Amino acid sequence: MNIFGEIGIIRDHLYYRVIKRTRPVTIHTECLHKENVWKAAQEFVNSGRKAIWFVVTPVNFDFISVESGCHMKKSEWENVVLERYKWLQSHGQTIELHVHLRVKMVLYDTESEADEDVEGKVNGAYKWLKDNGFSPSKIVFGWWSCNQHAIDVARENGLQTAKRLDNYFIHDYDLL
Repeated sequence: MNIFGEIGIIRDHLYYRVIKRTRPVTIHTECLHKENVWKAAQEFVNSGRKAIWFVVTPVNFDFISVESGCHMKKSEWENVVLERYKWLQSHGQTIELHVHLRVKMVLYDTESEADEDVEGKVNGAYKWLKDNGFSPSKIVFGWWSCNQHAIDVARENGLQTAKRLDNYFIHDYDLL
């Protein structure tokens, strides 16, 4: 992506916030385990708004630990977010899949993941959601960074890859 693409993203955010929402809002969840973020998410839902929530799963616990400073044990974090994802779904929110292929951001380098790592994360995340009663049909990759193999694995699971400008997106912590 070039500088004009980044400016387009900024323009899109400003247009959405200042003028009006023209596309469905999607929320990439990374911090729903934090009480203040969860409270803001509940307020968003209880205000009558709907969103598509792209949720991370335990395959990304390493990312959550590093990026959001989560100090919970993995099993504790899993129980907390699962309960919250179920609450969102029971309140009319759409649950989809969000997978980070890397722990740290490496922009625009999309071919560095080993195939087995990609398969493990995408297949593992999809299976976790399905095993817990969710039926995702879309996936968004963290930092919009993936390779063709990741897209192919997602397709094998029946997942459509969401692209950066398909919808207006924010992160769960942006609700604060």
